[in-house]
Amino acid sequence: MPGDRHRASANFGDRSLIAAVVWHAVAAPDGGVRDFTLGWLSVWTMASDGGNEMKLVMTLKVRDEDDVLEDNLRFHRALGVDFFIVTDNGSVDRTPEILARYAHAGLAHVIRDETCELRVHEVRWATEMARLAATEYGADWVFHGDADEFWWPARGTLKQVLAEIPDRYGAVVCPRTEFVGGPDDSRSFAERLVVREARSSLQPKLLHRADPHAVVLNSTHEVAATASPDLYRALQPPGRAVVRMVRDGGNGSLGADPPAEELRLVWAPVWPVRILHFPVRGWDQFRRRAEISLSAGGWGNHGRFRRLRKIADEGRLGELYEQLVCDGEAVAEGISEGRLVRDERLARFLPLCPEPLSGSPAEVRIEPAPAELERELAELEFDAMRLLARTQRFTMVQLDRVRNRVFELQTRLAERRAGARPGALLRGARRRLGRWRAGRAWPLPEADGGGVRESRSRRAATR
Repeated sequence: MPGDRHRASANFGDRSLIAAVVWHAVAAPDGGVRDFTLGWLSVWTMASDGGNEMKLVMTLKVRDEDDVLEDNLRFHRALGVDFFIVTDNGSVDRTPEILARYAHAGLAHVIRDETCELRVHEVRWATEMARLAATEYGADWVFHGDADEFWWPARGTLKQVLAEIPDRYGAVVCPRTEFVGGPDDSRSFAERLVVREARSSLQPKLLHRADPHAVVLNSTHEVAATASPDLYRALQPPGRAVVRMVRDGGNGSLGADPPAEELRLVWAPVWPVRILHFPVRGWDQFRRRAEISLSAGGWGNHGRFRRLRKIADEGRLGELYEQLVCDGEAVAEGISEGRLVRDERLARFLPLCPEPLSGSPAEVRIEPAPAELERELAELEFDAMRLLARTQRFTMVQLDRVRNRVFELQTRLAERRAGARPGALLRGARRRLGRWRAGRAWPLPEADGGGVRESRSRRAATR
């Protein structure tokens, strides 16, 4: 209905614009989903009730994101976000200008922090924004996104899916699915990038109830909150019954499960939101991301960042980018093998999102057909459980490695202490002090074996 599509950006004064978007999926031969497209659009108006409804706040940390930021804010505003809290880590493109317009309209609170080493500070920034949302802006729910992430509800709006979460649960796990890079041209990123991985492989993120004691963990992928002043103790599992009494001084009180009211933000057993992630949107954006990561990320010079630095120093970033971009043949192969699916929902949806700075309140609602809603929820459930299972198992492997390493170091330290003769260190210190006073202080031995032998021989010669 072309006429209705044009009405999506019209001004209805003090009336809220509600758009219902119906989409359908094309089934693949193996029973999976091969293609997501939007079907027909129905638009109607509804008077604002002005009631005391849920308040949803989104936090972001950004740096030079002007190619995607405005679409991100408009998209989430249309799906129910009331307010944005944004930390700008020293943007030099149009990002500050975009954020200033939202702040002037009363839709955003912007914090400018040009501190380097994003890795060191991003968790602190996110925690401060989460608590600010709860204490200063009256949020009921909060989520921590990036400029290249679009949080897509399976049905309705973000507020509607959150309203269905029982009170006893405080967080919703949201799988993230990644769109593959495509060739550059004059179209927007959403129009060009319409192919994504069939299964989410990234660590999920959370929507969570606002809490003044919220603590964001692990690069904004997890959030915890507790009434206890000691988050570690509150989250620590009780351990085996046979050692529970000796873990914390003998009475077992700190080793027991905390009271239910102290452990908050429990995951809900439903998964109504999928995060659409667009990390590679074009050559200029990719090159800038690489520069920021290497110059201000604070990631050190090891692992994948050492490899990235080597590639950049050798002038081969263009080659790396080409490896991340899928041409038509690669896309067709990925779809036929079930690794990729075509998903045009965001490309079709963004033009329907009204301009939030126009002054007319507006909301867009997603209404899939019943069969497609059932399929999407089943896919989200499997993706979420698959990701949580993998994350839990990987965490256990890493924890065992750390424990083994700590035990190894403790054993070596105990052996060295046991091998030291009583008083040997003190006598050695006294001898060195005497030589220094006599003007015969020796330099420390060299790091290599030859230097050590030479020092010992000189010492023997003076005795």
